[in-house]
Amino acid sequence: MIYYIVYFLTKVVSWFYFPFTAFQTQKIPRQGAFILASNHISNLDPVLLGISSVRRLNFMAKIELFKGVLGFILTRLGSFPVKRGEADFGAMREALKRLKMGRVILIFVEGTRRIGNAPSKAQAGVGFLAMKSGVPIVPVYVKGTDKVMAPGTKSLKRGRVFAIFGEPFYVKDAPSYEEASQRILDKIYALA
Repeated sequence: MIYYIVYFLTKVVSWFYFPFTAFQTQKIPRQGAFILASNHISNLDPVLLGISSVRRLNFMAKIELFKGVLGFILTRLGSFPVKRGEADFGAMREALKRLKMGRVILIFVEGTRRIGNAPSKAQAGVGFLAMKSGVPIVPVYVKGTDKVMAPGTKSLKRGRVFAIFGEPFYVKDAPSYEEASQRILDKIYALA
């Protein structure tokens, strides 16, 4: 119930602050598990993807957010914590469990927000999940959210934002988790 209330309220707020366009949403599988793999440029990205997707998303979010009221809400929205900067096997097990249940997992492949045009490096976790689960990956490229909610701020500026969804694909034949993750990241930026 909380998910749908937040979804509706977020859609209303988006009309005023960040009108969005979601391109190629027909490429999102209507059933079955998959990994939604995205670039990450703003704290607004999970919000945009949540209202752009035709499927309910499960979010992997940094553990620091799971405190107090925000933690309660995030849990009700389908989020689960991940410890950044280390191999969090508990978060990986939870993601695999949810994928096995047919759910959709949203993952930011770079692991943290990318600021500016600095070279990015894919984190191995998404490659691990893709290869272990065998589910398709749907790449999505987010644009404009960093202008609406700049990194380091909590306020919104009015602006248009975009999400561009790509074709589902698999990375079963990658020689390593790192290589699988890099292939996924390359597919995301190819949508730019």
